[in-house]
Amino acid sequence: MDKTAIVTVIGSGLALALACSSASTGSGVQGNYGGANGSGPAGQGGGSGSGPGGSGVGALGGIAGGINPDSGMVRDANPDGACQGIDEPVLIESLPVDIVWGVDTSLSMFDEAVAVQENINAFSQQITSAMIDVHVVMLAGYPFIPGFPSVCVGAPLGTGQCPGDSKPPSFFHHPQAVVNSNDGASVFINRFPDYRQYLRPNALKYWVIVTDDDSVGNEAGAYANNPDKFIADLTAVDPMLRAPNGGPGWKMSGMYAHTQCLNAFNVGNFWKAVIDKTGGVHGDICACTQAATCTQAFKGVLDSLAKTITTAAKPLECEYSIPNPPAGQTFDKEKVNFDLTSNGARENIGWVNDAGACHPELGGWYYDNNDAPTRILTCPKSCEKIKATTNGGVSVQFGCARRPIPIAR
Repeated sequence: MDKTAIVTVIGSGLALALACSSASTGSGVQGNYGGANGSGPAGQGGGSGSGPGGSGVGALGGIAGGINPDSGMVRDANPDGACQGIDEPVLIESLPVDIVWGVDTSLSMFDEAVAVQENINAFSQQITSAMIDVHVVMLAGYPFIPGFPSVCVGAPLGTGQCPGDSKPPSFFHHPQAVVNSNDGASVFINRFPDYRQYLRPNALKYWVIVTDDDSVGNEAGAYANNPDKFIADLTAVDPMLRAPNGGPGWKMSGMYAHTQCLNAFNVGNFWKAVIDKTGGVHGDICACTQAATCTQAFKGVLDSLAKTITTAAKPLECEYSIPNPPAGQTFDKEKVNFDLTSNGARENIGWVNDAGACHPELGGWYYDNNDAPTRILTCPKSCEKIKATTNGGVSVQFGCARRPIPIAR
C-alpha cells in the first residue's frame, strides 16, 4: 500500500473494541484489560476480594465491583460467556476523486448523450454517499440546437440551467469544449489548461470517454491509432498525472463499441487499448439500440465504475496503530484480537508470532515488535482480503484471550 495515501475504513470502519474482563471476581487499585491477578481495596463499584483476571477502579471496574455509569462502558451481562466489548469508530479520511468526462455529441450520439445526462447524478451520488469528495469535469456540447445531441446536468451535481450548469469547484462544464467522433483524445489534452484548476494533486484521477467511434482519421491528429502516445502525452501534461514509478497516475474508462454493431461507426480499438493499459472499466455502447436500453446499459457501467472508484478511494489499511488504553488501564499484548467484517459476517484473523509465520492461505496478523508492540500488521493473504472488502470493516479487540490461526504451526 502506498503509505502516502490517506485511507479510510469502509462501513463500520476501524473500531476499537474495549472489552470487559470475562471472569473477574476481585478489584484492584489499577487493573488492565483482564490482565494479571488483582487484589487490594474494594473498587469504586463495591467489589472486594482477589482472584484471576483483575479489574480496575473507575471506567473499567471489575464485574463484581460494578461499572461507572458515567464512563460510557457497558456491563458484561454474561461474565462466563464470550468476551464482550465496545466499538469506538476511528475517523480516517478518504482520498478525493477527480473525474473528467468526454462525451461525443456528434449527430449519431443522441441516445447516448441522453443516457449520460440521466445517469450522471446517480453515479456521482454513489461516490459522495461514501463520503468521498468528488470533482467532475464535463467536456460535451451544450443544447444549443434542439434535437441535436447535448448534455445538460441537473441538480444536485449541476444547476440544470444551460448553458451555465457548472457549480464550481465540484462540477465544471466547459462552455466550448465539444467532443466529436474522432477527436476525444485531442480534446482531453488540448483543453487540459482550461480545466486543470478543478483537479487536485492529492486526488485519484479518472477520465471517461463516451463515443460510438474511435481515434482514427485526420480529426484524431497525432493520436490516430496511437494509444501509447496519448497515454504518454496526458501523463506528461502535468506532474500530478504522473505516478511515482513514472507511469500514468490516472485511469481511463469508457463506453465505446466492442464490435462493429449497427449503432457504431468504428470499433473502439484505440479506447480499448488505453483502458486496458491504465486499468479502467469497459462498457459496450452497442447495447444502446434504443433509448430505454441505452439508459439501462449506461447505468450498469456507471454503477461498476462508481464501485471501482469508491473502493480505490476508501481502501482498508493493512497496518494499525495500537491506541492508548483508557485512563487507569494498562495494555496486555496477550489479549488482543483482530477481526474483519464483510457483508455482515464477522471473521477472526488469527494471530501469528511474526511475518515468517504468516500462513499462505489463512494469513494472520502480528506485532511490529513482540517486546514493545506499537502496531498491528497483517500478513499478505489477510491484507489482500482486507483490501478487497467493499462493504465492511475491521476491528481491533482488546481484553479477550488472543486467538492464533487455527492450525498447528
